[in-house]
Amino acid sequence: MSDAAAIPSVDAKTIDAIFVDYDTSHAPGVAVGIAIGGTPVYRKGFGLANLEQNQTLSPNIRMRIGSTTKHFAALAYMLLVEDGLASLDDPVRKHIPEMSPAVADGVTMRQLMSHTSGLRCSLDLSMQLNGMGHYMSHADTLDLFAAQDTVNFEPETSWSYNNGGYTALSVAIERLTGQRLEDVLRERVFEPIGMMDTLLRRVDTDFVPNSATLHMLGKDGAFTKDYMGMEVSGEGGMVSTVDDMLRWMAHMDRPVVGTAETWAVMTSPFILKSGYSTRYGLGLSVGDYRGLATIEHGGTVMGGGCQMIKAPGVGLDIIIITNRAGVDTMSLADRIIDACVPALGPALEDVTGTNITGLYYDPATGSTLQLLEHEGRQLIGLGGATIPARRDAVGRLHSAYRIFDAVVDAPAGDPAPAQLAYIQWGKPEVLARLEPGPQPDMTDRAGLYASASTGTTGVLTVDGDQTTLTFEGRWNAVRYSLSYMGASLWRATSIDMAHFGLGGFVEFDTDGTGFAFSAGRTRRLRFERQQT
Repeated sequence: MSDAAAIPSVDAKTIDAIFVDYDTSHAPGVAVGIAIGGTPVYRKGFGLANLEQNQTLSPNIRMRIGSTTKHFAALAYMLLVEDGLASLDDPVRKHIPEMSPAVADGVTMRQLMSHTSGLRCSLDLSMQLNGMGHYMSHADTLDLFAAQDTVNFEPETSWSYNNGGYTALSVAIERLTGQRLEDVLRERVFEPIGMMDTLLRRVDTDFVPNSATLHMLGKDGAFTKDYMGMEVSGEGGMVSTVDDMLRWMAHMDRPVVGTAETWAVMTSPFILKSGYSTRYGLGLSVGDYRGLATIEHGGTVMGGGCQMIKAPGVGLDIIIITNRAGVDTMSLADRIIDACVPALGPALEDVTGTNITGLYYDPATGSTLQLLEHEGRQLIGLGGATIPARRDAVGRLHSAYRIFDAVVDAPAGDPAPAQLAYIQWGKPEVLARLEPGPQPDMTDRAGLYASASTGTTGVLTVDGDQTTLTFEGRWNAVRYSLSYMGASLWRATSIDMAHFGLGGFVEFDTDGTGFAFSAGRTRRLRFERQQT
């Protein structure tokens, strides 16, 4: 489609209907803003800001925007590049010398910001090995990031979302300026643009006026108060309002903060060594939706989330912020585009017909792919999340969420193919279907294991047919129930916490010397057996 030929329009009743499920007086909800040509045309809150106070959401209530923070942090660093204080291609160790030279030498700040460094993500490591809800200072998070001596992949050979990279970026900005990141952002970004209700909020245990409460869902389906516990900054620490974010997106079209060159770099997709586009610049995803060019970034926090998306060619800006878990803000924003922009291109289709179910695995690389069915819909398990699948014109399955690059090529009509082709970031793999068979006796594997770089021990216990792995990290502990999946692979499922990102897979060495743990953003972290 031609962006220029598609002039968006907003019908308030149509948009209201998209959010009817959240228009209640007894549950948290969402706040929504839409602008055309930089002028707000729809601003509305649905549901409650706080279940205790019975306060309704509105476009001017502060809410966490999670990882949508990232491009603000990237811009802050780019302003220092403009000042001549730093370079995009500075080695990471120039600013963070405590990083392990074994893995960080040759890694640049550009690679950190584009998620192509291959370094392990400290947030994922902390969650998987310590659980949730414990306090970690920013210094603790940096220490964990800097201590890693193995990588997920070599720089620029793949893409993996890395919150730890933005923790390091935040520290680099603070060391270069001698200021806290919140002060840099306030003085150089928020105040010049007029975002007076936006700030960096490192923890949820302080008091910030005019703020919505975050609401998690417990295992019983009831809303609860749960906080991540760790201190966050440029990786996902901002709170803002719908109104301020509409100001921000209007500013992106005619920026007064950041040069044209800076914004061109931030919105240019990084190209891997293979020539494959990551569709991600510096803190911003760049792609298209149904043929419409888009710039976007979402964010997820415990009990909330955000989706910011721009369609510059038609002047459409959309912001959705939620204060409850389980809201698919990206799909809601896409539905707004469907309703507002005429003559869109064809959409990927919902999968119909025979769905594929099962777990597929490549023992050479450790790659896993879970295919599931729910209420007749084909789902893909990726990165700790279960994602709806869509089918393209030639029958291949794709993730419905654009930030996940996943293509599955499998024989049509077969619910359980013996193998399938799995393509991620331009790399094809052939994965074989796993059939569990009888569970092996793990009694001789019980005992103590350790990961030196993370300061974590793993205690494997066997009680009849129940196999449990307890990670005891630097700050807390987390228990996993292990289920045999076939070959040497076991699934690790959190026993105590229900969180979409928690859990992964364990591959036991055939000689009994250790195991590798993999999760959404952690690939084959080694644990060695300890003598007791």
